[in-house]
Amino acid sequence: MRRIAFVASLLVAVASSANAQASIDHGMTKDQVIAKLGKPASEHSSGTKTFLYYANGQEKTVGMSDMVAIEDGKVVDAVFRSSSRKYTGMSSSPKPISAEAAIVKGGGKPSTKPMKLPPTPAKAVPPAKKLAEPAKTVDSKKIAPVKAADTAKKSAPAPAKKP
Repeated sequence: MRRIAFVASLLVAVASSANAQASIDHGMTKDQVIAKLGKPASEHSSGTKTFLYYANGQEKTVGMSDMVAIEDGKVVDAVFRSSSRKYTGMSSSPKPISAEAAIVKGGGKPSTKPMKLPPTPAKAVPPAKKLAEPAKTVDSKKIAPVKAADTAKKSAPAPAKKP
């Protein structure tokens, strides 16, 4: 009976640790971040700043990977969209707000009625393509021949001699 209780408690501990958020704290080192989150998908550095990017599975919907900013070897910011990651410091990313709150913030009133979309205009038929006009031929008999004298460089007149 004790063995079953031990195995059950072990399974609960493993399951809860699998669901736990990876928490990143302000001031952590790069090595500590990598120990918690694993190897980043990409890393970029500029001067004393390093940015670690982690895939979050939501890049197409939210437009970005999760990011940890490190300056002078310490975490200074993190932006997480993944629910499995958490930054305990003050993130530079704005907090998400509901659509209703965004409408009110923008000066509108929230509506209880479903939004009506304007009717879709009929597809415009593209104008018929013009047929290419036949190339005009040049009558070589009407073109005046170029004279050799016209093509030679004209030299400047010789300076006048003094008497």
